[in-house]
Amino acid sequence: ERATAAAESPLGRMVMAGVMVAHPSRISAEALLAATQALGAAPGFDDTLDSFAWMMPPAPPKAPITIAWGERDRLLLRRQAVRAARWSGQRVKLLTGCGHLPMSDDPELVARVLLEGSR
Repeated sequence: ERATAAAESPLGRMVMAGVMVAHPSRISAEALLAATQALGAAPGFDDTLDSFAWMMPPAPPKAPITIAWGERDRLLLRRQAVRAARWSGQRVKLLTGCGHLPMSDDPELVARVLLEGSR
């Protein structure tokens, strides 16, 4: 199958996942295929995407939050993190070396940020 062949090559992984993660070469072919299949089969995925076209932004949060943003996010630009922080009055934590899915790029960093924010 084409997807399997693409996932097994470094260039194919870059094409398939380069927008989502900063280091697609670190993802195994099996993990990339499983994630791609899970996303495609997720109930409500298409409806969720469609809702963004008309959805008004929610009210600013009442509890303190941290917006963790991958510095190498190619899907949502860094300036959007700054806008989100201004809108919500919250802080932004830039995740060095991470893309749109920082838990794939640096799971330990994501865990630290989550633990810091829960104190």
